[in-house]
Amino acid sequence: MKQKIFDLTRGKYPSIYDNTYIGNEEVARRRMFFDEEYDTESLLSNVPVFLVESSMANEYINVPGCECIIRVPSDKTISVANGDFDIDEWVNSKEGSCDKPIKERIGRSMSIVDLLGVYVYSNVNDLIPRRIFIWMDKIMEYAENNTNKRNSSKQQVECNAKELFYLVLYHELAHALMDVGLYGKVPAPNFSYANDYPYRFIEEAYANAIALEALLSQNTTFFTSFQKAAQQFVVDFVESQGAGYREGWDIYEERHSLDGLIIQWMYVKLLFNYDIACLLSEFWKYKRFHYINYFESVGRKGWLVIQDRYKKWCMTDLSTAKPVNGFKKYDSFWSFDEYGLCMVRLDQHPGYLYGYVNEQGVEQIPIEYEHIYSFEDGITIAKRDGRYGAVDLENNIVIPFGLPYAEVRGFRNGRAAVKDHHGKWGVIDTKGNLIVPCTSDGIVL
Repeated sequence: MKQKIFDLTRGKYPSIYDNTYIGNEEVARRRMFFDEEYDTESLLSNVPVFLVESSMANEYINVPGCECIIRVPSDKTISVANGDFDIDEWVNSKEGSCDKPIKERIGRSMSIVDLLGVYVYSNVNDLIPRRIFIWMDKIMEYAENNTNKRNSSKQQVECNAKELFYLVLYHELAHALMDVGLYGKVPAPNFSYANDYPYRFIEEAYANAIALEALLSQNTTFFTSFQKAAQQFVVDFVESQGAGYREGWDIYEERHSLDGLIIQWMYVKLLFNYDIACLLSEFWKYKRFHYINYFESVGRKGWLVIQDRYKKWCMTDLSTAKPVNGFKKYDSFWSFDEYGLCMVRLDQHPGYLYGYVNEQGVEQIPIEYEHIYSFEDGITIAKRDGRYGAVDLENNIVIPFGLPYAEVRGFRNGRAAVKDHHGKWGVIDTKGNLIVPCTSDGIVL
């Protein structure tokens, strides 16, 4: 789908942007959360992109074809002077008050950083609440000043500028994609992207990884030498930037897990607390971009399971961002089923114990079974003290625990496969009656 781009420079940079087709498919294909009804491409295409120059900063400009006036933001932002930060210091600050100004909280000098582009979000009453600005003169100036002088030509400078323009555009579209408000959700109240610099660094890294994938994950076989050189120019640009922005290259190189990482970051924003800050500390210090597995969806009810710093799990309801009591003691979990039950497990030597917990966090099926299957028509096969039987949804015994079989599998269409002590398979019904003798080497129900 074509992006809505308004050239407020009135065509001053045709070598960078020539009003040809600019789609957002590579960025939009990452559908956030589990909301299939969202058309991500349409949502992103409704975020207008304004091409501007530095001289327009803080001016109000009439937008041709839009019948509105837009204020161009400043082309500079504040960042940590040395480009690095102490993640542990930041995590510790999250335990106490976060009301102090950012400079006082991090105890570091600040610097002004020039922007090539910016994603802006304002309140919902704004005529255009979400918008992107790209400073075309700065992109061209950077290309002119940083293209290899010995092998440069006007065509190479223009090609480098155009490739850098696309990187900036995709980068800002990635910010729009990761704006949880765009998808009907809002960050946790103690999550402050605007004032806490590590948030900014981490999200910049993700946004850059998305932009790099959209830009570089193409078949370059038919690219000209100018285009190939321009792609390397973009890579060099990313790696020369400050903390956060340059880490986007590391994440891009691990892009086999990129989509999952971005979704995890959305969960961080929605459910932020001190435990999650500690996880972010581990993530950032050790660059475990493909090992951060703490966030996982649970069932069709939009619940989330989070493993805290003590390696215990807790359930959170995404619709309310509130924890569901009673889950923290379990070592493993499964999705909620049609009966509103979630299978959980305790790791006990020498084996495991299973049961089911309801949506209130209450053990409806006690955690006492060596094995248990999912329910069918309100009953399930279970194993206790080395013997198989069956229980219903209230843990009432339906088939006594003493079935004379070495193995019993779960019910399917009212039947369960059983294996006798000679290794032969048969079938029982929901009352435990043998309806197919144990004479087969294998049975599939």
